[in-house]
Amino acid sequence: MILVITGLPGAGKTTLLNEVSKNNGDLIIISFGSLMLEVAQKEFGIQHRDEMRKKLTAEQIEYLQELAVDRINEIEKENPDKIILVDTHASVKTPYGFMPGIHDIMLQKMKIKGFIYITTDHEEILERRRRDASRYRDLEDILHLRLHDNMNLAVLTACSIRIGSPVKIILNREGKLQEAVKELEELLNAWKQSS
Repeated sequence: MILVITGLPGAGKTTLLNEVSKNNGDLIIISFGSLMLEVAQKEFGIQHRDEMRKKLTAEQIEYLQELAVDRINEIEKENPDKIILVDTHASVKTPYGFMPGIHDIMLQKMKIKGFIYITTDHEEILERRRRDASRYRDLEDILHLRLHDNMNLAVLTACSIRIGSPVKIILNREGKLQEAVKELEELLNAWKQSS
C-alpha cells in the first residue's frame, strides 16, 4: 500500500517520520527527492537535493520523477504487506514558478491510497528554517509561505479528486511532536486495518 506524505519545508515532516519509523516495522519510508537525486547527480551534476529545483528544467524534473515512480513500484511489489510511505513535496518552488511535486505520472502509475499533509503555524516554520543550517532553504516571508501552503493544498486537492483518495492534514506544532506522532501512527494503523 502506498501513501504519500508531504509538507512545507520546515513543517517537521522528516522529524515526524523519524519518530514514527522507530516503532513501526511494517513501514518503508522512501524519500522521493533522494531517489531523484541519485540520478540527478550522475546525469546532471547536481550536488544536493535543494539544487535540483533551482537548476533543472521542468522536463529534467519530470524525467527524474518518472524514474523514481518506477523504483517505488518495484519496492511495493517486493513488499506487498508493508505500508510504503513516499516522502515528497506537493509543490516545489522553482525559478519558473511552482512545479507539482506530485506529478501526473505518480497518479497514473502508482496505486496511491491516500495523502498526508504535515503543516504548522507559518511563524514556526520560518523559525525552523532559520535554525536548520543543514539545508539550502529559501527564507521566505509569511505571505510567500502562505502562498506555498495554499499551492500545496491545491495540488493535494486536485490529486485527491483525480484518484479518489483522501487527504489527512496533521499539525506538527512546536513542542508537540508526540501528539503529531500519535496522530500519524493512528492513521497508519487505520490504513493497515483497512487493507
